[in-house]
Amino acid sequence: MPLSYFCITKATQGRVCGLVQCTVTTTMMRNTASLRRLPSLLCRSVPAVSLRTPVSSELPHKFLHPGSSQPDSLQTRSGRNRINRYAVGAGALLSGYLLWRQRAMWLPIASASTVPPPSSRFNFIADAVEKTAPAVVYIEILGRHPFTQQQIAVSNGSGFVVRPDGLILTNAHVVADGRLVTVKLHDGRQFTGKVEAVDRRSDLATVRIPAKGLPTLPLTRTDQLRPGEWVVAMGSPLALNNTITAGVVSSVHRSSKELGIHNEMDYIQTDAAINFGNSGGPLINLDGNVIGINTMKVTAGISFAIPADYAMNFLEGASKKSQEETSADRWYLGITMLTLTPSLILELQQRDPMFPHVTNGVLVWRVMLGSPANLAGLQPGDIIVKIGGAEVKSSQDVYKALEVWKPLDIEVIHRGTRKKLKVQP
Repeated sequence: MPLSYFCITKATQGRVCGLVQCTVTTTMMRNTASLRRLPSLLCRSVPAVSLRTPVSSELPHKFLHPGSSQPDSLQTRSGRNRINRYAVGAGALLSGYLLWRQRAMWLPIASASTVPPPSSRFNFIADAVEKTAPAVVYIEILGRHPFTQQQIAVSNGSGFVVRPDGLILTNAHVVADGRLVTVKLHDGRQFTGKVEAVDRRSDLATVRIPAKGLPTLPLTRTDQLRPGEWVVAMGSPLALNNTITAGVVSSVHRSSKELGIHNEMDYIQTDAAINFGNSGGPLINLDGNVIGINTMKVTAGISFAIPADYAMNFLEGASKKSQEETSADRWYLGITMLTLTPSLILELQQRDPMFPHVTNGVLVWRVMLGSPANLAGLQPGDIIVKIGGAEVKSSQDVYKALEVWKPLDIEVIHRGTRKKLKVQP
């Protein structure tokens, strides 16, 4: 915005260098060098006014001392007009320059480095993953293919380091009935791990590898966890190392009774995808703390994790004695299952119109390769509705049937069609 200034700049020995009305534009103000030269240029370009009388006599009364009585003659009025025409603004130019300099001292200097790019402000999930990924491991159990006899991974999953001396936490169904497993670390190193403690009731297990100084993940209590909080599920689904999915907490305390699991536990429900291989991996918050252990996925948008509280209690009580007690021989079916309750059936039918219309049963969501269930033709997604002609209402009915020590006649619903299978545990 242009600014106009009026001021006397210099008057010595009866000569006025210049008094003019000056318009100072923003462009002029920005050019410091030009502003510094303007007063001298003005003095050289404006003709000096010779006065026969002292300057004070040529100035109007308003410039005189209040007690003065100098007459206002025509000559003095003419001189005053010439002075007003040429002189009153040059010094104002200086004052404008000084004003601009004073304001410029306080103007903030814009710097691109002070404003972080949007990616650095909103990549909170990537920050959490970067912090925790080095402690996540891939676990697999090698075995012989039942037909080709080639060595294959009969079970695989994830885990994470909880102690720097090589103690790893995972799911019990990941290590199955194995004693030795293969563990691959984030940095590519591979170890043979020994299964130390197994608690099938809570579906937790520990594996020990011969390594020291490993990065660890802290477990945190979930009493302050709220629905809607962001969470990240980390693991190795389908043997893809360091794969992550993100979502929110759908329910903090999903009772095991609602899921038809008779272990008197609560589960964290999330819409973060927990796929095959993610089991045993950590469910973390945005601070990088473990709030749960990935356990199962029922369908898209419905996954469950064991709260870290149970894992903390399990680690405290894990010992060689508990390992011996919980590793007793039993008939092995080779599936991971989930009881279908009325509320769960309704939710599954709302998400998938093709889901069978059943009132009870057990959903098979994982079948281990080479297991008795796999050899009999049982597939993920099948619904076990009968065993030996008796209705199956919960997973507990399946466990009871395994105690009979004989082949099982199982009736399942496979993609809407009922079929019968004979399984030799």
